[in-house]
Amino acid sequence: MTNPKEVFNLPAQRNFELATKRTLELNRSHFLAVQDFDKISRQAGAVLQPPFIHLKYFRFRVEIDTRNAAVTSPDTSLSPREEALILHYLLKADGTPVSREQISFKELPEGANYQPVFYNRVLKSLIALYIANPAKLNLSAISLGGKKAEQADVSFLFQALPRLPLWLVFWQGDDEFPPEGNIIFDRSISRYLDTEAITEICQNLNRRLTEKTF
Repeated sequence: MTNPKEVFNLPAQRNFELATKRTLELNRSHFLAVQDFDKISRQAGAVLQPPFIHLKYFRFRVEIDTRNAAVTSPDTSLSPREEALILHYLLKADGTPVSREQISFKELPEGANYQPVFYNRVLKSLIALYIANPAKLNLSAISLGGKKAEQADVSFLFQALPRLPLWLVFWQGDDEFPPEGNIIFDRSISRYLDTEAITEICQNLNRRLTEKTF
C-alpha cells in the first residue's frame, strides 16, 4: 500500500479548487490500488458489502464504491474535500483501538506549530457561536449526531468516523477569563488521520455547525 501519510497533502498551489481536485484524484488512485478491501474495511471499522464499503461520517451514511472510488451519501452532499478525507481515513486506518485517553490539538504531531492556525480556522468561529447563540449551537450539534457529554460547562461527543470520536467543549468564562472552547481527540487519532486531515475534519465540523439553520 502507498504511504498514507502522503495521501492528504495538498499541492502547493494558489488555485484551491485545482489543488482539491488533484488531492481527490490522488486519493482515488491510491484507493483503487488496494488489494484487500476487506482488511481496510475492518481496520477502519467500516462494513464491506461488495462492491461498496459502508461507514458513518458524523450521522450521515456513506458508501465508497470499490470499483471507481466514488464517495457518496444518501443523507447529505459531500464536498470534494470530504470525499478525499474519507478515502484518506480508509487508507491510513490501522485498526488501533480507541485508547480513551484524550489529547488536544497541540499534542498531535506538529500540532504545537499549527495551533494558531487551528484556532483561527476552527475554534474562533465555534467560540463566537457559543457566545452569541448557545441554543443554535445545541440544536446544530444534536442535528449532526452530537451527544451531550459531561465535560467543561458545555460539551458534545461526535462520532466523526467509525473509530474517530471528537469532543467539542466550552467553558463559560467569568469576570477574569473570556469564554473558551476546544476540540479534544482520542490519542489514537493519528493512526487514522494525519494532522492536516485532522484540521480538515474539524473545519468540516465547524462549517456544518455554523451553517446549520432551523
